[in-house]
This record gives sequence, structure tokens and C-alpha cells, in this order.
Amino acid sequence: MVIQHNLTAFNANRMLGLTNMKKTGSTEKLSSGYKINRAADDAAGLSISEKMRRQIRGLNQAAQNIQDGVSYCQVADGALNEIHDMLHRMEELAVHAANGTNTDDDRSYLDAEYQRLKDEMNRIFTTTTFNEKYIWDANEREIIGYESKVAVTRSGDAKSYDITLDNYDKLPLGGIRVSADVNNGITLSWTDYNGVDHTLNPVSWETLENNNYSFNMADYFGGPTGSNSDLYTSQGNPIFDHTLSFNPIEAASIQDIVDSINNRSISISTASYMSAAFEGTSSTSGLSVSSSINYSAAYASRKGSAAGYDFDGANDNFAEPVLTGNSNLSTFPAPADVEAAKTDTTGWKFDFYMEGIGNVTASSTGISYSSSDRDDDDLGRWWSWYENPTTHERFKSGIGYSASGDMAGLMSTLIGDKGLLSKTPSSGEAGKNDSLGSISINFSITSANNYSYGRGLSSNSIGSMSISFNVSQSDTQESVLNKIKDALNENTIVDFYKTGSTNDSVYMYYISPTSKLINAPVYGGVCNVPIQAGTEPGKYIDITYDALGIHQLGLADSEISSVLLAENAINEVKDALVIVSEERSVFGAYINRLEHAYNIDRNTEENTQASESKIRDTDMAKEMVAYSIANILNQAGQTMLANANQSADGVLALLQ
Repeated sequence: MVIQHNLTAFNANRMLGLTNMKKTGSTEKLSSGYKINRAADDAAGLSISEKMRRQIRGLNQAAQNIQDGVSYCQVADGALNEIHDMLHRMEELAVHAANGTNTDDDRSYLDAEYQRLKDEMNRIFTTTTFNEKYIWDANEREIIGYESKVAVTRSGDAKSYDITLDNYDKLPLGGIRVSADVNNGITLSWTDYNGVDHTLNPVSWETLENNNYSFNMADYFGGPTGSNSDLYTSQGNPIFDHTLSFNPIEAASIQDIVDSINNRSISISTASYMSAAFEGTSSTSGLSVSSSINYSAAYASRKGSAAGYDFDGANDNFAEPVLTGNSNLSTFPAPADVEAAKTDTTGWKFDFYMEGIGNVTASSTGISYSSSDRDDDDLGRWWSWYENPTTHERFKSGIGYSASGDMAGLMSTLIGDKGLLSKTPSSGEAGKNDSLGSISINFSITSANNYSYGRGLSSNSIGSMSISFNVSQSDTQESVLNKIKDALNENTIVDFYKTGSTNDSVYMYYISPTSKLINAPVYGGVCNVPIQAGTEPGKYIDITYDALGIHQLGLADSEISSVLLAENAINEVKDALVIVSEERSVFGAYINRLEHAYNIDRNTEENTQASESKIRDTDMAKEMVAYSIANILNQAGQTMLANANQSADGVLALLQ
């Protein structure tokens, strides 16, 4: 028996410690639910488990990514569904417009709705987003070809300005000159009725670009105290202003713009608002008279005179007829029959007296006709053009023909391959209506004397007028000849008169660029949306589709304002429907693919989770048995340790 060491107690204590460690481990596992709570629990198992956990969480996020991809495709498909509906409506409108029972006004109403549907389609393609990502915005624009386009097109409309006491002698004579160079920008200049030159300050290219190539010319007068101070009223206001603009295409360089607008002019049209009409005879039925009276130097020079022309009064009797016998038609052809008419070189001439001018003559200078027939030939006809007000692109809308201003010239507009009587009805569709087109006898009105003004400038041009009538399918050469002879004869009177209280006015037009063509790129592109559908780099589903817009659909220039255009539009809409259907099929296929990918990810996630659970999670029943054993052993160890500590009591008994 010894007292220096209690080996029995030491052993019992050590075993109790081991039992406590086992009990603590079981308690931890039962409390956490994991049998691996630290690397020491199972180093290899922990490594495998963490790798599986990474995969499980990655698969969960990938499944969410796929759901977002499905939603993306559904948004695109929903937008295309609306495009489909609009295309079907556009096809209805095009088919309707191609019908022969419509008038031009009817087609204009149909085309208005057609164009608004195009606008909405374009808005959908350019603004539809998912999570602020534009669906049809190509990742990188690609040049898919080139097309010849006009570098610069005009923009803006004519604007009317009253002729007043402040501006009547400062108005541009003949037009406003446009000068442009690559360094200084654009400069406007003109010569007024007094022969004074006005040159405005230049408009820089930077200013033009920042303002979408639009500017107000009054901003460049130079101010009321500048070199062009006479262009301002006494109150310091510009005597007129005019906003000018033009549209260079994206591919146009500054040099292209210069080439397009340098040395061009802004047209000026001045008028005293005179009207013309037949008077005192009923034989002119079916004929109409139109006129344009120039703002002449002679008229301007009468300001302040005894005549009292104030440019805005209703009592300015500018023109009144002076009868020659029973008529003011002093010269006119009167052929006996059609054959004689074909060689009759006599024209028509009216004599007038205009109070502000004096004696004037209106002489026929040419005959012209216009028809919407579109036969493409080189027989001397000229084309009429329609300009799209939005894109400013021009289209052939009909043909015309001009001839000498006499009876022989008029007859030539009716007969032969060039003749109006050989044309189809005005709609270009047989049976649409009875109109083949219209013929105009055009007159130039000149004064007997030149009027001098400015720096030796002079003019005897007073204006123009035209007498027009329609030609129908029922007309013949004889009927047209008789119509003219009955209307324009020794009893014909044409009267000019002032209309109401309308002010005299000046029309300022727009910059008219030349039709310089450049090879402009046509952009397309592919949209690409990678959906990360797996847990490894590159494990994605690439949603790839074409960037769409009305240009890609071939509808940018589509319209239904005429039968021919409506017929073209039917095919254009049909082709667009094919493109949209193909793209919807692409999105539908991706939706199906993504749904399968989603199912795969969820299945893999589930099975990986089960495998990871076997490694990491506590088997609660088994661990409870281990805990019970450790608990019993712990209690037994405590008892044995207590008994071992009592062995020293024997030594004390011996020492007593």
C-alpha cells in the first residue's frame, strides 16, 4: 500500500475523461444534427461533403437562373405576340386599301392607322426590357450589307410670314443662299428688294450636331446693334425668323453634308393672295383656274404712295380685267377639227390691267398633264414623286408629260404612246374610276414694262396661272377639243380679285439638299443571353436570336396610300409574319429547353443532397445508442473513481 500514487484513481479518472469525451461528442452530434461538426470529426468526409454542398447551392442558383431565362423568353414571346396581332391588322388594312372601291382619301385614312401600327411596333422593339435589359438590343451591331442612301434629306415645312411695314423691303429676292464648308459650318445670305446684301453669322457644326441639325436663322442675325441691325424692329425683335433643319443619315460625314447643301438655296414665295375665276359665262364648266401672283418689285415700290398699299388690307385692288370686246382673252386657237388642231401652233393670251402694276399679259407657255399611271419608259415623260413625311424617302407616284403652250401641244398630250388617253384610270387599276388624269394650260403673267429696283435689278414677272380640266375614259380627242373651244373663246372673262382681309405673305421653305448618294451600312446583329445553367464555368445555355426592328422586318418604307403600294404591302406584311413566327418559334424552343434543364438541375440537386446527408448528417437513432452507452459508462466511471479514492483510508487504519 502506497500513498504517493493512487494509480487506481488515476486510471479511473483517465477512463472517465475518455467516456466524457465520447458523451460530449454524441451530445454535439445529437444537438447539431451533424455527425461532422469539425474537420477532426471526419477529415475526408468533411472535404467530400463541402464539395457536394458547393454543387448543391450552385445547382439551386442555376435553377433560379433558368427560371429567369424562361421569364425572359416569355416576355419576348409576349411582345412578339402583340407584333403578330398588329401584323394581322396591317394585312387587313393593306388588303382593304388594295380594293378598287376606295378613294385616295379612304386610303389615306387606312394608311394613317397602318403607319401608327408601324410606330408602335418600332416602339416595342426598341423599348421592351427584362430587368432593364433591352431584349432586341444586339450585343454587337454587325454590318450585314450596304445600300445606297441619300446622305442628307430635308426636314421642316414652309412657314408663312406676314408682309409688314418692317420687313416688306428686306425680304429675300429670289431666295436665301446656303453656303457650307467643313471648317466654319453653314452661312446664310440673301439680297433684299433694295439690293442690300445680308450675311448671317455662321452656324457651327458642333451647334448643329448638338441641336439635331436644326437652327433658327433669326438667332444668327447678329443682334439689333450688329451688322444686320436693319433686320430688327424698333423694339429689338427680329423682323422674321425661320427654323431650318435637315437630316443627315448616320453614315454621312461632314464632307457629305457640305456636298449636299453647299450652294443650295432656300426658296421664297411671296403672294398678295389674289384669286382667279371665270366670270360672266357658263361655257367654262369643268375648268378651274388657279393663280400665283408674285410679290413684285413694282408692288413693293408702291408702299407709301398715293395708292396706299399697306400689304395687309382687304382693299388693295391689285388686279382687275380690262375687257377686249366681250372678253379679256385676246388670242386663242379655233381649229375646225381634230386634224387641224394637231398642227395649230396658236396659244392663248389674256390682257389685264393691274392697278399696282399697269398693263400685263398672261400668255400660255406650256401644256402639262399628270397621271398616276406608272408605266416606266423613256418616251419623254417625267415622274411625279411622293415623299414619305417621316423618312423623307421618295417614291414614284405617277407620270407627267409637258408640251408647247399651244393647241398642237395640247393635242400631243392626248394621243400616241405618250398621250393621256392611252393611260389607265388614275388609280392605276382598271375600273377604279373614270379619271385618266388632268391637263393644265400654264400661263406666265408679265408686265408691259420692267420695273427697276435695287442695284440695277429689274423684273417684269408678275406671276402665273393655270387652267386645268380632267380627262376621263369616256373622253376622245374630239370631246377634249370641243371642251376647250367652248370654254376659251371670244366670250371668256377671267377675273383676279383680292381675297378677304388676308394679309399679304411670304413663304419661306426649307433647305433642299442634293440627292447625293453614299453607301450606307445596314446594321443587323445577333442577341445573346447566356443562362448559367450549371455549377461549372461554361455550363450555360446560350439564348441566341436575331435583333429585330421594322427595318429587319422589311416594313420601314411600307405604306398603303395607293393601290400599288398596298399590293406591295401585302407581300411585305406576309414576309414580316414569317420572320416574327420564326423568332417566336426560337423563343418557344428555348422555353422548352430551359424547362428540361430546370428539371435536371432540381433532380441533380436532390440526389446530391441525399448523398451529402449520408456523409454529414447524424443518424439520430444510432447516435442515441452511443450516447446512452457513454452516459452509463460515465456514471460507472464516476463510481469507480470514488471507490479508488477510498483506498488511502486503509493506510490510515494501519497508522493508527
